[in-house]
Amino acid sequence: MIVANSLCKRYPEGLEALRDVSFTINDGEMVFVTGHYGAGKTTLFRLLAAIERPTSGSVCLEGLELVGL
Repeated sequence: MIVANSLCKRYPEGLEALRDVSFTINDGEMVFVTGHYGAGKTTLFRLLAAIERPTSGSVCLEGLELVGL
């Protein structure tokens, strides 16, 4: 299970890529992420892969918070 709670990502130059994004993806569930150019799709995947850290909020994978990795 993947749980995102109030995810926000703001870059130093002031660009806000994500603001207050929350969702739960249960085991076996198929999810599609769509949106226009600049909507934050790549940023979301970078947060889920722990390549970047959120400005605020949390991402948990099977109960483990990714920020603590």
